[in-house]
Amino acid sequence: MLPSREILTLQFGNYSNYVGTHWWNIQESGFNYDPYAIPSGIDHDLLYREGTDFKGQATYTPRLLFVDLKGSLKHYSSNGLYGGSSDLDKVQQELPWDSNAVEIVEAESIPKPQYQKDLDESKNVAANDYDFKNSVETWTDFAYTRFHPRSATVVNEFEHSLTEEPFDCFTSGVELWKSETFDYDFCEKIRQYIEECNNCQGFQMLFDCTNGFSGLAAKCLDHLNDEYSKTNFTIPLFSPKPQNFRNADTPMSESIRVINAAMSFANLFEQSSLILPLSTMARCWRQNDNQRQFPYLSYDQHNFYETSSILATYLDTISMKYRVKDASKASLLSGFCTDLCNYGRKLAAAALALPLKLGTDQDFIDCLDQQDGPIFTQLTPNAKIGTDRVVQSVFVRGIPSDKLKRPLKSANQQIKMAAYQCNSVSEMLQLYFQCNNYASMSHVSNIDSGMPIKIPFPYEMFDRRVQSNGWIGDVDRINSKDITSVPALAVAQVSSELSDTIESLHREAKRIKILKIHRFKETGLEENDMVEILEKLLEFKDNYDDNFEL
Repeated sequence: MLPSREILTLQFGNYSNYVGTHWWNIQESGFNYDPYAIPSGIDHDLLYREGTDFKGQATYTPRLLFVDLKGSLKHYSSNGLYGGSSDLDKVQQELPWDSNAVEIVEAESIPKPQYQKDLDESKNVAANDYDFKNSVETWTDFAYTRFHPRSATVVNEFEHSLTEEPFDCFTSGVELWKSETFDYDFCEKIRQYIEECNNCQGFQMLFDCTNGFSGLAAKCLDHLNDEYSKTNFTIPLFSPKPQNFRNADTPMSESIRVINAAMSFANLFEQSSLILPLSTMARCWRQNDNQRQFPYLSYDQHNFYETSSILATYLDTISMKYRVKDASKASLLSGFCTDLCNYGRKLAAAALALPLKLGTDQDFIDCLDQQDGPIFTQLTPNAKIGTDRVVQSVFVRGIPSDKLKRPLKSANQQIKMAAYQCNSVSEMLQLYFQCNNYASMSHVSNIDSGMPIKIPFPYEMFDRRVQSNGWIGDVDRINSKDITSVPALAVAQVSSELSDTIESLHREAKRIKILKIHRFKETGLEENDMVEILEKLLEFKDNYDDNFEL
C-alpha cells in the first residue's frame, strides 16, 4: 500500500455538482462496513477525510469544496452530520474546534424529497421507487453522501433558475473571484484542507465550462498554482442541455458559450497538468447534438440526472489509476497526468465502455477477439477516438481472473490465440491495444470488482439483458433493480486527432464579433484580449502534429 497521498476535489457549477454527487454516491456504494469482509482494493482515504461531529462521533466525509448558485442547494444543510438548522446555535457551541473557522450552511425552509426524508429516518431506500429521472430538480435531491459544512460555498450574487442561466460570462466569474467570498473565505477553506493532509499530492477540479463558473475555476486554478505548486487534474464539463443566458436569445447564448469555452481552454493549457473534457453529447461548442450511444444503455440525452451518472462512472473508473491500494498497479496523480502529457499535449480525450460487453458464458479472451470496432464510446465533445500513434491510460474493472480464459484442458480454439499466453486482464488488454493501435503506448491496470450499482444510481438505464453481475445474457433479468454491479472500462487518450478538436474551437470563436456581445465588454474583455486567446489556441494546437516519437 502506498503512503498517505491525499487529493482535494473542487466542483464549480450546477452540472459539475450533478456529476460530483453521482461520483461520491458511487464511491460510498462500495464502502464495506463488515469487519470480516475482504478489505477493499480502493484507498478511500485519498478523497475522504476522517473527522468528528459536535457529539464527538466519528465522521468520514469527502475532502471536497463545491460551489453553486443561490437556490440550487434547496434543502441542503450538511445533511444532518452536524445538526439541523434548528440546532444551529447548539452546533456552534458544541463543535470541538473553533466554530469561527467552519461555515455552517443553514437550510432553507424547503420540503425535502421523499428519498432524503427516508435517509434521515434510516429507512430502506432500496425497497422504494423514487422516480429520480422525472422528479430530480437539483443534485441535492439524490445526494446520498453527507458533506462537511465547510464543503459548501453559495454564490449569492446569482440565483439558480430552471429556465435560464443567470451566471453568464467567463469574465463575470473572474470578477466574482475578487469578492471576499472567494478571495479570502474560499481560499481559507482550501488552506484548512491542505493543512489537514499529511502529504497532499494535488487537486482534481470539475467545472461547468460554458458559463461564468469557467472564469471562477480559472482564477481558482491560478491561486492553486501560486500557493501550492501541485498537480492539477482539470475536468471541464459540458451540459447536455444548456439553457439560454438571461436577456439573450439562442444564437447569442451559443456565441457566449463558445467564447467562454475558448477563454477557459486558453487558460487551462497554461495552468493545468491534464485537461479531460467530458460530455455525453458529440458536439458542444455551439449546438449540443448527437447523443453518444452505448450498446446496452438507454438514457435521456437531456436529463441531467441520467447523463451525469455516465460521466461520474467514467471518473470513478479512470481515477482508479491513482486510487487503488496495490502499489504495483497504482500511480500518483502526477504520474497519471505526466504519462499522457508528452510534448506539451495536456489535452486528452475520454472514452468509456459501460457495461463492458462480456457474455455470461463468455471468456474475456473471446470477448476481445470478437470485437468489431472500438470497445468503448467517446465521451469528449468534438473529438474522435484515435487508433494510431496514441498514448493512453486504461483502467478496467469487474473482470475476475476466472473469466479471463479457459483452463488448458478445455481451451479448444483459445489455445491458438496469442492472447492465451496472457495471465492477467491487464496483460491481455495490453496485447489487444498493441495489435489494434499502431505505434502506440497503453498503460493498463485493472481491479477484479465491478462498479457497484445502488440507489440512487439510475439502474433503469441498463438494458434488461444486463444481468445482476453486469454480464450480458440471453434472457432478460426479472427485476430491473436486481443489477448490483457492472464491469466497466475507462480510457484517457492523447492522439493527433485532438488537433481537430482545438481547431474546431478556434474556428467557432474566430467567427464571433466580440464587440457585439456587450456583456463581455462590460466585464473588461477587449478585442485584443480575444486575439491573444485565439493565438494561444493555435499555439497549443501545434503540439498535436503527427511528427513525434513515443
